[in-house]
Amino acid sequence: MSRARWLGLQGWLAAAMVSVGFAASLAVLVTVLPTLEQTIRRDRAGEIAGHVTQVVRSHQPDNLTPVIADWDEIADGIGDELGGGQVRISADGVVRGRSRTCCNLLDSFPPLGPRDGGQSQLLANGSALRVRVPLQVSTTFAETVTVDVAVPVQGGSAELTYVRRRVMIAVAAVFGLAALAAVALARVFGGRIRRLALTAARLAAGDMSARAPLTGPQELATLGDGLNVMATRIERQIDQLTVERDRARVLISSLAEGVFAVRDDSTLTQMNPSALRLLGVSAEHPPTTAAELPPPVLRAVVDGARSASDVTESEAVLRDGTELSVVTARQVGQDGGVVVTLRDVTQERRLERARRDLVANVSHELKTPLSAIKGLLELLESADVKPDDRREFVAIMTTEADRLERLVEEQLQLARLDAGALPLERERVDLDALAEGVAASRRPLAEAAGIELGVSVPPEPVTVNADGARIEQILLILMDNALRHTVAGGRIDISVEVAGNAAVMRVADTGEGIAEADLPFVFDRFYRGDRSREGRSAGLGLAIARGLATAHGGSMDVASALGEGSAFTLRLPIAAVPTQEHPVMPATVVPE
Repeated sequence: MSRARWLGLQGWLAAAMVSVGFAASLAVLVTVLPTLEQTIRRDRAGEIAGHVTQVVRSHQPDNLTPVIADWDEIADGIGDELGGGQVRISADGVVRGRSRTCCNLLDSFPPLGPRDGGQSQLLANGSALRVRVPLQVSTTFAETVTVDVAVPVQGGSAELTYVRRRVMIAVAAVFGLAALAAVALARVFGGRIRRLALTAARLAAGDMSARAPLTGPQELATLGDGLNVMATRIERQIDQLTVERDRARVLISSLAEGVFAVRDDSTLTQMNPSALRLLGVSAEHPPTTAAELPPPVLRAVVDGARSASDVTESEAVLRDGTELSVVTARQVGQDGGVVVTLRDVTQERRLERARRDLVANVSHELKTPLSAIKGLLELLESADVKPDDRREFVAIMTTEADRLERLVEEQLQLARLDAGALPLERERVDLDALAEGVAASRRPLAEAAGIELGVSVPPEPVTVNADGARIEQILLILMDNALRHTVAGGRIDISVEVAGNAAVMRVADTGEGIAEADLPFVFDRFYRGDRSREGRSAGLGLAIARGLATAHGGSMDVASALGEGSAFTLRLPIAAVPTQEHPVMPATVVPE
């Protein structure tokens, strides 16, 4: 930014013109006035010199007398006729006579030679004039008589004063005209240039709509036209850059991946909403420096910035367990830094682990009964096996085969649920009757285990439009799960109620409960809270139950505390009363 100046262009033009006028006036005073004064003095001196010469020659004798007796008298006569001054008569350099009417004016002049006649001298200050006039006064003597006359120069003061006055008036006129011309030029040219400067200032301030007027001389009009063309091009480029910037912002904002940039000075820029969401940062108070990033992400960004590679990929795990893939790409530009892309890979990693666990669990679940069957077959091949042992071995093999069949059937059922291909025979199902029927079938098992079993249903029937066999399967899975994890002296309660537009069936027990860390995974396949326990369950029942609930447009959730028991809740859409105009259609329940 240039330094501000106190004097504008109009002021500079006015000052320049006034300065030129002042210089011209000063030049007139310095050169013209002295010349005029000298000319006037010379003219006046010439007039006086001619008068002196005429007076002196009037005293030359008409008849050249051989002797002139009184030279002083002649000098006094000449002086009287001139009205003052000093007269000195010399012959061959010898003074013959002097006038007595004036002081010694001749002593103020530089000396002349004895032969220097017919000359005049004017003092430097123009106050006196010296005139030397040669005379021939005798025919007898061959001598040269010279009359030196010094008289004051008078009569030129008025003329000099007049000339000086006229010159001063001319100087004042020149100065005034110069000032007027300066003001006029400043207003005309300065105003037009000032408008060009204001247009340039508006363009520099960001107002691309500013245009310069095309008036004035050709040069100013050409300058204004060039300024307008430049402004138009800049405006088009800015519009294009703005469109590209907005498009890039929209694209970045719409990305599911988080994107932000970090400059070399650790300043954060271009953080899209996905990045704020992944980092758990409020949009009202986004981070401004890299130091405000979560430590795992900050370490990944620093390592990527220090890496010799242009693109670096790493992973960061946040405090809440979110796993992020962090890709840093070196940014080329004045600010430098890196562009960071965040991608939530928590589900991917969980699916990978689940896939590995699924393969391991399926392999384990299949290997256990197959190993038992293979071992028993090897024993049956022996001829020493007793009939009672043979029957026991066949019974065990049958049980293991049933286990294999059940495992395969459950896997097929889950596959159909995942593909949405499980057929559902929907009908009106009375949940309270269904709950009482399932409780009646499991009450002997509960009594044998020393567990109290209770059923709570509302006075009015709770009806849903569902596949009764599948809903019964869900309830049996929950009941078997509760019986398996409830010790003697505990209690299991089955309740049915209506909550809003949903029918709610809940199975609550006072069993061992589920640890808080295990709650998010209880509906995963092959998941067991206590992996050291082996039993008939392969860990697929709850996954099937939730899949069946979802297939009916319902939902299932769990609430549990370790050592206090668990409560599994099934929500299904309530069946509407069918009419001829509005037949019953399946609905969807939004989980609470």
